[in-house]
Amino acid sequence: MRKAAVTGAACLMILVLTACDAFTRSSASPLVPLPRSVPSEPRFGTADDVVTALERAGVDCEVLRRRQGQAGSGSSLDCVFEDQGATVETEISVFDTDVVEEGEIGRAVDSRRTPPNGQVLVAAGNWYIRVLPDDTPSHALKVARALDAVVLPPLYPLPDIPDTPRYERVGALADALDESVTCTRRKETAEGLLCATKARSDELCSGSAEGRDAGLRLHATTAARDDYLRLLLSEERVPRNIVTAGNWSIQFCDAETARTAAEKLSGGIVVHEPR
Repeated sequence: MRKAAVTGAACLMILVLTACDAFTRSSASPLVPLPRSVPSEPRFGTADDVVTALERAGVDCEVLRRRQGQAGSGSSLDCVFEDQGATVETEISVFDTDVVEEGEIGRAVDSRRTPPNGQVLVAAGNWYIRVLPDDTPSHALKVARALDAVVLPPLYPLPDIPDTPRYERVGALADALDESVTCTRRKETAEGLLCATKARSDELCSGSAEGRDAGLRLHATTAARDDYLRLLLSEERVPRNIVTAGNWSIQFCDAETARTAAEKLSGGIVVHEPR
């Protein structure tokens, strides 16, 4: 796992506040609404307020540097914390919405997420945070949970995904999977369900849960499904083969098992290669 650098390049941030990447009201590019998944709260007055909120949630983030721009436009800073043995750097950007329109924040968020930038962000209210390293979403998820925010993955292109079939319960999806490649030894989790398929044991990927090689999940909306798929694509780990359609997705360790399941379940395949 790569560790985040604790000294940043001069142009790390896309902000109102930096000379490196002008975030101005006169920009010719159109305004972009924030994604609908971004909650309107919490809102913060300064980037230091975000650090305080992180500390209240048990994330002790040490401030490296502060950035201050035009009066009233907002504030930003970089801080680091330790998580799972890694040094995690956060670039916190807070905006004064009396000065900066929401669409300007949305434009900056969209620019950061669009390849080749492809950044993982945490966002809510009038702020967003880049969490480094980008290829380890668990760090961003920790920050999002601490601040009641959402993780916005890079806007990697996805293949055409069928609108159907759809399932009301993850158990029903497991039953359908069982008819194609089997789904035994089922174990429910907070996110969905794990089970074992007929894939050869030597094809199981590292980290599989006690030999369970398929991870099933339902998604509330199409946008939530796509965000989840893109978050998987941002993670640097062993390859995963993802089958998806409608309101569901299944991760497989074995490519051949994924192809068979996709055909039987009328799903599409998203292939994840390590970055």
